[in-house]
Amino acid sequence: MSKTTRRVHPNINAVAREAGVSVGTVSNALNNPERLADETLRRVQAAIERIGYIRSSAGRTLIRNRSDSLGLITPDLVNELFVRIARGAQATASASGQRLVMANSLFNAHDLAAGYAQNDLQDSYLEYFAEARTDGVLVASMRDPTAGIARIRSHVRPIVVINYDVPDADWCTVLMDNEQVGRSAVEHIADLGIRRAYFVSIPDLVQPVVERRRGAHAGAAARGVELIDITSSGLDSAAGEAAAASLPLHAGQERAAILGLSDDLAAGVLNHLRGRAELRVPDDVAVLGLDGDHHDNGLDWITLTSIELPGQAMGAEAIRLLNAEAEPGHVHERVVLPVPLTPRQSTLGI
Repeated sequence: MSKTTRRVHPNINAVAREAGVSVGTVSNALNNPERLADETLRRVQAAIERIGYIRSSAGRTLIRNRSDSLGLITPDLVNELFVRIARGAQATASASGQRLVMANSLFNAHDLAAGYAQNDLQDSYLEYFAEARTDGVLVASMRDPTAGIARIRSHVRPIVVINYDVPDADWCTVLMDNEQVGRSAVEHIADLGIRRAYFVSIPDLVQPVVERRRGAHAGAAARGVELIDITSSGLDSAAGEAAAASLPLHAGQERAAILGLSDDLAAGVLNHLRGRAELRVPDDVAVLGLDGDHHDNGLDWITLTSIELPGQAMGAEAIRLLNAEAEPGHVHERVVLPVPLTPRQSTLGI
């Protein structure tokens, strides 16, 4: 019968023996290298490499009550906005010598719109980062994070919320201007002389939908555009095709526009219109997407007018605010980043 050999992990004592120094010298090499002579530091580092020693972050966290890491909680990463937020936050944290640990809460607006139950782990990960004594937490959210934050507030103070606006919040907030998204889309079609438009969207299940719809209707009222709300069954291209098929679009009528809450919805609208030989895009019907997550790989039959996501700037700004929150006398900030609209062939033509 074979005997199971218990794996022994090298510890700080083994490093000291290998390097021929005291345990205190190894500790200084790990935590205060400036206290050691260059030759001694090199000897300890060489010993660490030879025996494969990795120090325990759990022990250091317990002693110091901090972890030298930051946490980022995002909704499900199917959304391009949160991918970009994560990239911006990680790049900014790394540039200042900080480590960013990311957790995916699995909140999915596409599934929510389709009626599927959510397995939302946002509050669970807030507790996890508090237990780990994380030095600060970024919460990129699609729902109100107040209750979860209140539970951990005494353990993790520097907290920044991204993408969800809570009035009078006791933390810094970074937002994209979703009302501007809706308003700019309507202003763009009004500038083209279009006076009738359809806003194709899921119901107001999440805050960005509410804000984009509000902005679109405000823009329509200001510019004299008739804006008609059309409820879609989801956010994907199939839902966009179905919504477009239900609209009273006919050749020879006044030019109209269709605003898809998501770029996938807008892509579905375009698929439907491509099969309607009597309707020309954008001469008869102009089409816009409003979430900037579609990437033209050169195969699109027409390029889509949409927004440019400020996700990376949001992530970078969130790290700046998180570090500022830790400073004495800090006053919370609410930063709202502008969102440019980029006109392309689906509204301007070739």
